[in-house]
Amino acid sequence: MYAETKDEHFLAFNCVQRAHQNVLENLPTFLSLLFVSSVYRPMWAAIAGLVRVIGFIVYIHFYSCGDPAKRQYGAFGYIGLLTLVGLCFEAAFRLITE
Repeated sequence: MYAETKDEHFLAFNCVQRAHQNVLENLPTFLSLLFVSSVYRPMWAAIAGLVRVIGFIVYIHFYSCGDPAKRQYGAFGYIGLLTLVGLCFEAAFRLITE
């Protein structure tokens, strides 16, 4: 649901709405990786999850400004996501070899 162009705040609302939808689209993957990776290394998973959440917050803040160049500031959150992927591979390897 997006605001129509008749409203004077339609651009700001649409940017916030799209940022919200982007986070909701990424949330199931993030939570799945977080749960699986915390089986063997809960502290590293918590740190990586915190980095990802802070990345989400920064992303939402700058996406809602309306300037497309500022949308990339939250990209550091992918470091946390890639760390979770690596921890999941480790957990899968340990489950297979045990």
